[in-house]
Amino acid sequence: MAKFELYHPILTPHYQLNWLTNFKVKDINALRQTINPNESMIETATYINREMSTVMNDQALTWGVGDKQTDCFLGIITLAPVNGTFETTELTITRVNGNDQTLIDEIKTYMTEFSKNQLQSSQLSVKLK
Repeated sequence: MAKFELYHPILTPHYQLNWLTNFKVKDINALRQTINPNESMIETATYINREMSTVMNDQALTWGVGDKQTDCFLGIITLAPVNGTFETTELTITRVNGNDQTLIDEIKTYMTEFSKNQLQSSQLSVKLK
């Protein structure tokens, strides 16, 4: 398995997945406030740093999702091990637009193959936020 920090950017037909540090903190904060309404910009910055630390330590993968045509921030996706190993992996998709089925379908299809080929996962569960 390659170092996780090498897995960026990832391009799908319609989306670009890149590290959270490549997106505006205010956009990430706006998305996170839909789940945690009182989250401050400082708390969002801390979240970004924590997520990047897990990537650099090969513990999980987290990307921001941007539209390839417009560069608009569309969400956050995370691939994390279940029970400490990537044999079973959880894909979490947190979307700006909660009813964006195209994004869900494309990311799920891509990440199913990615987790199988790159992380040697035999099972992928999906969690939508």
